[in-house]
Amino acid sequence: MKKILIITVVLIFALTTVIFAAPGDTSDPIVVLSYLNDRLTSLVKDYGLEDIKDIKNQIGKLSENSPSTGGSGGTGTSPSLEIVEINAGEKIIGGAGTELILRGGKATVVGSELGGLTNITLGKDFVSGMDVVANNLLIVPRDDGRGVYTNSYAIFMVRGSYEVVK
Repeated sequence: MKKILIITVVLIFALTTVIFAAPGDTSDPIVVLSYLNDRLTSLVKDYGLEDIKDIKNQIGKLSENSPSTGGSGGTGTSPSLEIVEINAGEKIIGGAGTELILRGGKATVVGSELGGLTNITLGKDFVSGMDVVANNLLIVPRDDGRGVYTNSYAIFMVRGSYEVVK
């Protein structure tokens, strides 16, 4: 009987903190929306995350002002994939990190002394003179004149900096 009384008293003391806790209070075991909002707001202020919106707006303005013209004799820098068409005798010379995907026609790799283009899809290095495989992702590893050329006509999807040269 004495054990039951002791257990009852212990349970009463343990549950009083739960019963008398105010909603959203630190002693409240249930997380409420107001607590989360207050905590997140304080973290945003502590780490200066409110500046991120301004930085995103500035990046958007810069990308709108950057040139992204493709075509014959053009240059471009595109954060998204851009369609670039080249005709017979033209080359697309990519900057470091430029991504190329052949979508139509035939093209050949233009390499440099240090190598060619990396074919990510096949996991191989394509050296100068090799035919480009359609619908394979190619990456230009360095800004040293690497790219692709065609003797007929080719359509590429390009992301990054590039120049179309005759």
